[in-house]
Amino acid sequence: MSQKSIKTEICLQYRSRETDTEQMIQRVQDDYKAHGNTEEITSIQLYIKPEEWTIYYVINDGIVGKVPLF
Repeated sequence: MSQKSIKTEICLQYRSRETDTEQMIQRVQDDYKAHGNTEEITSIQLYIKPEEWTIYYVINDGIVGKVPLF
């Protein structure tokens, strides 16, 4: 049985703001590079806390940081 790829999009809405996963991942990657990291990214874990307006992240199971949610 072959599986078809399903296009998915996740949008987070909080109060009067909105963002999607692509924007969140891009902010995380930009922050990672801005801090001088050059190692290739192989995994990203996001912890989204709308009540703090913050995305906490872990890259490659060891590099941690945070960026604004919006």
